[in-house]
Amino acid sequence: MISDKSSLASRLGWVLGETEKVLTETRQSFSTYVSDTALPSLEAAIGKARHVLGVLDILDTEGAYMLGREIVLLMEAIRQEKVKHWQEACTITADGLLQLSEYLKHLRDGYADLPVIVLPMMNNLRAAREAELLSEHLVFLPAEGVVTNEQIGTDKYLSLPADKLDQATKRLRFYMQKALLGWFNNDRPAFHLQAARKVAVNMITLHEKERLRALWWVTSSLLQALEENKLEDSAAVKLLMGRMEREIRRFGDLQETAYNASLPDELLKNLLYYVGLAEESDGTLAAVKQAYHLDLYLPKGSTLQELRTYYTKPGRELWQAVSASLQDELALLMSQVESLGLREHPTALLGDIAKRTGSLAQTLGMLGLGTVADLTDKIATEQQTVVAADTQVSSEFLERMSEHYIKLESVLREYAETGYDLTEEIFFGEGQSGSELGAAREVVRTALSSLAKAQSELAAFHQEEGNFARLDEISKILRNISGTLEILNHQEVQPLAQGIKAYLAKDLQASKRKPAVEEIHCVADIMTLLEAALSCMSNNEDHLPLLPVGFGKLQELDTYTKLDLVHESDLIQAQAEFDYKKKAKQQTPSTLYQKLRNQRLLTEV
Repeated sequence: MISDKSSLASRLGWVLGETEKVLTETRQSFSTYVSDTALPSLEAAIGKARHVLGVLDILDTEGAYMLGREIVLLMEAIRQEKVKHWQEACTITADGLLQLSEYLKHLRDGYADLPVIVLPMMNNLRAAREAELLSEHLVFLPAEGVVTNEQIGTDKYLSLPADKLDQATKRLRFYMQKALLGWFNNDRPAFHLQAARKVAVNMITLHEKERLRALWWVTSSLLQALEENKLEDSAAVKLLMGRMEREIRRFGDLQETAYNASLPDELLKNLLYYVGLAEESDGTLAAVKQAYHLDLYLPKGSTLQELRTYYTKPGRELWQAVSASLQDELALLMSQVESLGLREHPTALLGDIAKRTGSLAQTLGMLGLGTVADLTDKIATEQQTVVAADTQVSSEFLERMSEHYIKLESVLREYAETGYDLTEEIFFGEGQSGSELGAAREVVRTALSSLAKAQSELAAFHQEEGNFARLDEISKILRNISGTLEILNHQEVQPLAQGIKAYLAKDLQASKRKPAVEEIHCVADIMTLLEAALSCMSNNEDHLPLLPVGFGKLQELDTYTKLDLVHESDLIQAQAEFDYKKKAKQQTPSTLYQKLRNQRLLTEV
């Protein structure tokens, strides 16, 4: 499954006990500091937290490391008196330490390491020290024009002259400030959130561009979720709503056209992320969720327990949706890189490319695709260095950028198809490229389609006594599948196809012999195992555990015929190939998901 870390669970098993002990001591030291504000207790907590962070770094646990780092940074901010709300910052730190312990147990239990699971807590920690929130790119903007006035529910627009618009925005900003202050102070929160929603609705009518109308429509839905207690009023959400109050002032200063050009997509994405985490409701909240397909991108609920199942067993729809959105961004990047070489002064464009590339790296990291995220971040850093130096972009660097984006496109294509992270194979492997992997999969799919036809022919032959012409069709299909396996270098699977082909052609067809029911069942079992092996290849899963069962079935079939199926199918050579590949696999342990997946296949067979 996506981004499983090889043997991460077993590595954590060795150190989790000691690490949890240090985390408990960290919580105790921090609790002592909160009780008596004694600085030595805080410094002791920071020291222990840094020790845990070092362990997490060595273990390569991305999500846990990112969460631990945010905890340490907030503790340091508290120590340096750089937080505005001390009590709230301390509460969030304590919550973060508990979440870190829970997440480590989550990883030890074999779940995938996906930083996006703990993103809400990381943003709470960042909000407490007023750091910029991590943009959530699992929620993507739909194509321009998708969200219409009809979906928003109104086409009302007030065209005001500049002086009237300035007055209107100042008045609305005052009302928003008053409402948010009452909410922050927990003074009739539902009443003040309702007042803030009215401001958001009024802001919709002051915009003509649907992109800006959508911004306040989404804001209104988030306020509804908070008013109805469908979403926790975390520090990150409060920081986000504080920013929306400042956006009213920015709009009044810049006016529509300039404001629209300066508004980053990330703001709407962050708003959508928290709307997506909110529980179901009706009205504006339901309409926004439906318009942006948030239930496809985000699970219902925001707790680790609720997120766990969704993100550890994502459906193909999620993989494809995320990959498609990222590939749209990647296509834009590649077109921008192509135009760099045609510009005399490309620095400004390269700056935009660097920003987009860095954002893309963050997205990949949040999805748990850590290796390609690091590689992409390095490219972004190099781009930023060139921009800072204001030098000409070399042809060599242009070529490396293009090559990186092309390979990244292959990684995303494979991710969409199978949910697997094939960064190592595509970026560093000497084997198949992304396009070759796609071509190989198409060949396997063709073989699977043909095999389904062969299975139908076998069933028809069993029902129609004496219709041996059907066996000829099955033999042709199996011959083609055997050739496919040869091309794909899967000789260890060939006995399953060759053995059945020899049995059908050289025994049943040649002698016009009617087989016993047990023989037909045995042939059907071998075909099923061949189908399962091909399916594993198509989904980039390990097919080797299936073969001993298949070889055993082939030897059983051998007892029903005078042929030597062991010889006819080259079973000895295939067994040697199987043993070789099995040993090679053991040197690179399978992910937990792969082990469970193939165990399930064996059970089904």
